Amino acid sequence: MLKEKDLLPELGQEVENIVCALDKDLQGAAATVATALRDKGQTVDLVLESKPMKWVFKRAARVNARRLVLVGKTEWEDGSVSVKVLSSGEQFQVKLSDLE
Repeated sequence: MLKEKDLLPELGQEVENIVCALDKDLQGAAATVATALRDKGQTVDLVLESKPMKWVFKRAARVNARRLVLVGKTEWEDGSVSVKVLSSGEQFQVKLSDLE
């Protein structure tokens, strides 16, 4: 009803983290990472579809994400994830237990 009357307020989307599995088999692991971040009070957008990285970066820009958390096979086997800070382009690996 609000939309029909053009009374819906404009709310900018803002998400701290976008979590994305680099392999379809790692979607459960990505959900685990998203849950861990949410438990720490952070906002998370979990990408479960198999999308190209270009799409993921566009999504991150659309929601003003602060960082991109990538769950890759090698890193996950090591108990880590890759984190890319979108404002600086800095990328590093961090243990899941140390992810904040």
